[in-house]
Order: sequence, then structure tokens, then C-alpha cells
Amino acid sequence: MLCSVFVTAQTTQNDDLLREIAEALAAIGVPAERHDGALSVDGNRFVIAMVDRAHPTPAGLAGIVEQAPPRRPAMVIADRISEPGRDVLRRAGWGWLDRRGHLRIWTNGVRIEAPVPGLADEAGDRGGNPWTTVGLEVAVAALLEPNEVVSTRHIAPIISRSVGAVHEMIGRLATVGLIGQASRLPLLPDLFWETAAHWPDDGWLGLAVEFDEAAERAGDGVLVRVDERAATLGGARIAAAGDLPARAYVPNMRIFRRLRSLADRDAPVRTWIRVSPVTYLPENPDHPADDEHPWAVAHPIVCALRLAADPARGREIVEDWGIVPDGTEP
Repeated sequence: MLCSVFVTAQTTQNDDLLREIAEALAAIGVPAERHDGALSVDGNRFVIAMVDRAHPTPAGLAGIVEQAPPRRPAMVIADRISEPGRDVLRRAGWGWLDRRGHLRIWTNGVRIEAPVPGLADEAGDRGGNPWTTVGLEVAVAALLEPNEVVSTRHIAPIISRSVGAVHEMIGRLATVGLIGQASRLPLLPDLFWETAAHWPDDGWLGLAVEFDEAAERAGDGVLVRVDERAATLGGARIAAAGDLPARAYVPNMRIFRRLRSLADRDAPVRTWIRVSPVTYLPENPDHPADDEHPWAVAHPIVCALRLAADPARGREIVEDWGIVPDGTEP
């Protein structure tokens, strides 16, 4: 039975968690009262089934939701809940209190999903946004070597960034709990899923030519495939991957503009291109560009991040792939 994961009513822990929820509601201007293990909001009184966690993974949250007794409302209270984790809870009709500054309560008569400014000020935004281009590159480098300490001296030369910029981003990732404050090891698999949630995947341009022609126009080795076919070359199992239009990153806007002339609104899309969201773009060493194919293949981790950026389409593929580094919380 998984009932034991829920905080038992009429306990000190239950009261403490209800107090946190009530304070979060007050911070967004919604008065709430606690009484006998229940919460009253705008005349609606309900008992919340609560699960207290530190840094739950999306897979862990899915397991809790799947095995939990069918009672509502239910909430997870945690120091950090990633965007993919929130998606799991949202689809299940659950709520959450992310102590970094976000609240969701979803039940009859009370439906709230909102940032909580006071919590955000206390819990981690002070470190700055880790999801800049450099931050994404630091995360990718850490994911490629999941058992290595994430240090400035090690990462900076790999991603060709300044020591100062890398040091700042490692600090920000540590502040939001994705790199261990003491161990300096990446928190896995959370770092992957959180990076995927912030991986840019808009701005694609459809071309009316096959991929080989686009690659020839771009120049030898310039295009880097990040599509389903590239993922299968890294070990993913995707049915009919070769039948889908190719997708590739280009290194800069100059190449992107060069290929723009190959777009045709009246013709079917044969190839999708996008400027790479990162300058450090590791490739699959087993499939370098050559005379047979004048294009490179992205590292499997990069392909997985792009797929997982679309949870509806790619999350199941990535989970089945087994490419996501696993580990224990530092």
C-alpha cells in the first residue's frame, strides 16, 4: 500500500504543511483558515491528502499518482518540483506547493494555480536565472559526465566559455537544487528533466527540399541532425523514424538565412531547421560527417533533450530509451 506516503491527518507535520499552504494562499491574496486538519478557502472546507517530498522526480511523482488511493484533493509539497513533474500532477488533477514560489490547488470550488512572490523571494530566485545559453551548456556538459564533479575548471574549457560565466551558472544550478551544494555532483535525473523543460524548441523553419540538399547548401558538416533518426542512431527505439522530416540545428543566423530561400509555403515540408539553442553542441562520435552524408549527428543526450522538450510527443520515447542518467540525490 502506498497510503503511507501521505501525511497523516491530525499530526504536527500535517498542521505544518497546512500552515505553509495557508500562508502561500495569503501571499496571493486568498484568505484561508485551518481547523481540525482541514483547510477552508472562500467558504469551501476540504481535507487535503498531502505528500511531503524534497526534490521529487517526474517518474517518482507518476508512481505516487498511479498508486495513490482515489481521493481528492491531493497535493505534493516540495522544495522543488520541475516543470515535467508539474505536468504529471496537473494531468492527474493534483495540486502542489513548490517552495521556490508556486502553488496549485485544484478541487471543487477552489481552482488556483499561481506564483507566490513571497516564497520566490525566499527560495531561490535570488541566484538568478540558470537557463541562459551558458546555463544550458553547463547542464549538457554535466549530463554527458554524470559521475563527475561539476567544477568550473573542468567545464569551462569543454564548453569554451569564460571561467566567470561558468562559475556563475554552476552557482545558480546549485541554488535551485540541481547540483549538490556539498558534493558538486549533478542531481539526477532531475537535471535532465529540468533542462528539457527549458530547452528552446520554437522557431523551426520548414524547407521544401530533402535533407541532403539542405546540407549541401549549408556546407559540409554544418547541419547537425537532432531528429528521431538521429535519436535512433544513439540507441532510441522509434518506429518509422526515417519517414519523418529531418530536423537539424544550424550554427548561426547567417546559415539560417542562407537556407531560408529553400522554404516554400505551398510545398510539403521535407526538412526542418533551427538555429542551435547552444553554442556547445556535442556530436555523436560514432556518426561523424563524411562523404556519404555531409552532416553531423547530435549526441544522444542532445537528441533526448530536444525530444523531451515536447512532453506530449517525446517524453515516452525518452523514458523508454533509457538514455537519461540516473542517480541518487546528493
